[in-house]
Amino acid sequence: MISTAGLTMNFGKKILFENVSLKFQPGNCYGLIGANGTGKSTFLKILTGEVEAVTGQVIIDPGKRMGWLRQDITNHEEEKVIDVCMQGHREIWKIQREIDRISNKSDYSDADGQRLAELQEQYSALDGYTQESEAAQVLTDLGVDPGSHQKAMKEIDTAQKVRVLLAQAVFSKPDILLLDEPTNNLDIPAMVWLEHYLADYQGVIIVVSHDRHFLNKVCTHTCDIDYRSIRGFAGPYDIYVAQEQLARAQRSKESSRVERQVLKLRRFVERFKSNAARSKQATSRVKLIDQLSGQKVLPSSRVAPRLFFKVAKASGQDVIETERMDFAYPGGTTIIKNLTTRIDRGDRLAIVGRNGIGKTTLVRLLLGDLQPTKGVIKWGGTATKAYFPQEGADLFKTKDLSIMDWIKQYTDNQDINNMRSMLGRMLFSGDDVKKPVGVLSGGEKVRCLLSMVMLQESNTLLLDEPTSHLDMESIEALQEALEDFQGTLVVVSHDREFIDSVATRVIVMDEGGLTDWKGTYLAYREARGLE
Repeated sequence: MISTAGLTMNFGKKILFENVSLKFQPGNCYGLIGANGTGKSTFLKILTGEVEAVTGQVIIDPGKRMGWLRQDITNHEEEKVIDVCMQGHREIWKIQREIDRISNKSDYSDADGQRLAELQEQYSALDGYTQESEAAQVLTDLGVDPGSHQKAMKEIDTAQKVRVLLAQAVFSKPDILLLDEPTNNLDIPAMVWLEHYLADYQGVIIVVSHDRHFLNKVCTHTCDIDYRSIRGFAGPYDIYVAQEQLARAQRSKESSRVERQVLKLRRFVERFKSNAARSKQATSRVKLIDQLSGQKVLPSSRVAPRLFFKVAKASGQDVIETERMDFAYPGGTTIIKNLTTRIDRGDRLAIVGRNGIGKTTLVRLLLGDLQPTKGVIKWGGTATKAYFPQEGADLFKTKDLSIMDWIKQYTDNQDINNMRSMLGRMLFSGDDVKKPVGVLSGGEKVRCLLSMVMLQESNTLLLDEPTSHLDMESIEALQEALEDFQGTLVVVSHDREFIDSVATRVIVMDEGGLTDWKGTYLAYREARGLE
């Protein structure tokens, strides 16, 4: 249905991928994975024609429609929800706009009348007059309330925007569906809905995501961007990981074998290069050494940071206690009501719930940044806390500060070597530490914030969406570091794989209140039929 032949793409000297030939078949879902900056979104743009590859071509079967959910969800703020959805059928939307333009002209001519009649005939043949009612049905099916259909996009929340743009992508019933980070800004119930929706999709799906649980649920195949190529694997993400680990071990064996052979040949050359009788053999081996030495394995684009959360001093048994705590913002409804709970030393608590339900508010209450409207919060006397904020923009306001000068603000240990070592482990090496924080990417800022947390060596970590903007290697490195952490953890996340690995207890926030589940989140989801 859609395939590529010999695609090569680069930006300047940076080669993303070379000579990529792939076929994507209907009924399959392909997960497109790779480190940040390797070209996942660029590949999707090449498939749509928005970006032209340096060489090669994209072949799409005639008459096949394509739908595309972009990563950027802010391009339609002034437009109505219903109109954004209808734009998914590009041909009909273009005709409708042209009809509206001619109909609203003040100097209406005979030529305009003839053109309008032609357009209306085309519009009718494409069932254009039913489009608005059909778009309303698609939006409603996707969970966008009918009361929001006539609102401007800027008036609805982020999670709803994602659903509207997904409705736009599927509205024309495309044969090929491209999804760029569809789970970004979705809460877990919305992700579960999307997984079920994609499971029944009959066309080709190509999805970019860093959510491992999501990829394992929806993908039949995995396409990995690495080593300047895009390689296809049968199976979801976990199957790919197992296959790639075997391949990596084989590559390592082959590299070792070549190194041993080169060493053996060098010894022969050194021994017989001055021997006239064997000089020809020595010369031939020099040529063979050159050939073998040229068999260099391309380095992987995947580089994982090395995280470790050291605890300077352990806390006592009591860490945080709340008693009959209520909270409401001034003039607002009560967000948290009558919360009585304890967080003891070594607890590993995840806070989950839909967007806007109050997860960050609860974390800020625990921190003391907000005060409860009723009840009390007590911290143990020996507990020390480090906080990773979901919105860390305020910490990067002084944009001309270097990374090194920025990190100095958040540690009592002003040893330059200690800070350089920490930043190096977080992939800021050499002159990178002189880079102004104002030019950092989202992923780089997250790595700065994690460096800040690690340098504080606190025994209690409160992390609000720490996996945002991180690639899979960084998420897995963070996950492993938190599994080894010897203190107390409170974490907010929508990443189910991450929560399942690091948390042994969960507070679930929903419209019915708070559920303090003394067990894993996986057990909670299974008990509620969410798996």
